[in-house]
Amino acid sequence: MKYCKKCLTTDLRPNASFNSDEVCTACEYGNVMSGKAYAANLDTLRSLIQKNKSKRKKHPKYDCIVGVSGGKDSTRQAHWVRDRLGLNPLLVCCGYPPLQMTETGANNISNIISMGFDLEIITPAPQSAAHLSLLSFKKYGNVCKSTEMALHSAVPKIAIEKKISLILWGENDALQVGDSGAMGENYFDANNLRNLNTLTEGGVNWIFDKVDTYKAQIYIYPSKELFDKAKLDIMYLGPAWDDWSNDSNSIYGALTGLTLRSDDVEITGDISGASMLDEEFTHINMMIKFYKFGFGMATDICNDRIRNGVLTRDQAINLVSQYDGKCDDLIILKYCNYVGIDVIEFWDIVKTYTNDNLFYVNKGERPKKKFTVGVDFVD
Repeated sequence: MKYCKKCLTTDLRPNASFNSDEVCTACEYGNVMSGKAYAANLDTLRSLIQKNKSKRKKHPKYDCIVGVSGGKDSTRQAHWVRDRLGLNPLLVCCGYPPLQMTETGANNISNIISMGFDLEIITPAPQSAAHLSLLSFKKYGNVCKSTEMALHSAVPKIAIEKKISLILWGENDALQVGDSGAMGENYFDANNLRNLNTLTEGGVNWIFDKVDTYKAQIYIYPSKELFDKAKLDIMYLGPAWDDWSNDSNSIYGALTGLTLRSDDVEITGDISGASMLDEEFTHINMMIKFYKFGFGMATDICNDRIRNGVLTRDQAINLVSQYDGKCDDLIILKYCNYVGIDVIEFWDIVKTYTNDNLFYVNKGERPKKKFTVGVDFVD
């Protein structure tokens, strides 16, 4: 396992890419960005949006679609698109089933509606959602794979159905996170979101094997042929957004009525207090990601802070060492009750996906890391 020399991204991140100086794609991108670059990118984004308008029949009411969850990022995206770009967006939310959504999540969706936006919510069938979560946990070591597939797929499905030809997305996953599979033809081209690891790993047949065709459709990303027929484009906002960050978005969200996390950081490892507000099971996924790849949610948050110059790499190492992989037993028990397994089976499944090159895996206890955060490691 090798670390980026600037942040704490490792080469085990799916679709990670390092340059010859052993610097990850996201840090390399951050090095070339400046106030002038963002201003120029904003002009380019506006030109691309205008081009999209001019070559396609405009929807009678909406200029674009913005996917939202009600969280910090999507709340700010909705405002930025409306107030900075001057567009009228339709917000689309792929909602969680009632047993998965938190009260905080419901309150935050209500908050974004109260700001004057039109919002359409599409929700997977509840029992099917629970069945697919367990199946994806067993098959891929990912309790949220089917959920993530639905979140990504619902937005273009609604765009195609309503004949709205533009979707505006938040950060560029290739440049700002490091998933090079989503790299497009330019900074703003998000049409390769279909190549994200979460959408491509394992295909889709496993879903049709578990639920009927009608209920499965929400999880299936529209084909390129459907995109082309609908003349649908997805564009990233991040490269034109000079103060996009987890922390800036959290502050903005709080000032506009977003309900943040009130529990202790030891419960979830969420050092921002503003991540995954709408449901709790993603914290399990962050823990499993840590056991698979040696990094989790604290790493992602700290990397963002390193690139924004508010945290040194050494300070980040201390935080990541304390909080990566945290997930309280009560969250795990709630998930087990949701999908119908016991805690022993849960940990048996987790340990089959734990990277034993990075972790000691012993019966009756959680995996323990062999490596030191920030230091290249070979077992």
